[in-house]
Amino acid sequence: MDPHVSNAQNVPPPPPYSETPTIYPSNTPSFNDYTTMQQQHIVPAYIIVSNPSLGPEPTQLICPVCRQQILTQINKTPTNEAYLCSMLAFVLGCAFFSCLPFCMESCRKVTHTCPMCSSHIGTYVP
Repeated sequence: MDPHVSNAQNVPPPPPYSETPTIYPSNTPSFNDYTTMQQQHIVPAYIIVSNPSLGPEPTQLICPVCRQQILTQINKTPTNEAYLCSMLAFVLGCAFFSCLPFCMESCRKVTHTCPMCSSHIGTYVP
């Protein structure tokens, strides 16, 4: 017997089309149940942590990393504009005044960090 030839005598005939369809289980959602399920909105809960306005002084806030109430540590460093003004004053012949931008509070940026976990909170630039 050739294996490539199908044996049509062992195949059952297809069911007639006049049969009624089988009833689905009751746990399957119907059309109305599905539209009702789509109309239900789930609103996720978000926790918004906003930093208060950081200024040139230490600020009391809740650290977004360690969630502790802290008083920020500050580190004042000269801005790029301070270096630019200093070089400009030196090139124009005012070597005595070239160090003046480094003494001005308006030419310093203030970096706020958490004293508990040492994470960066933010930077204040005047």
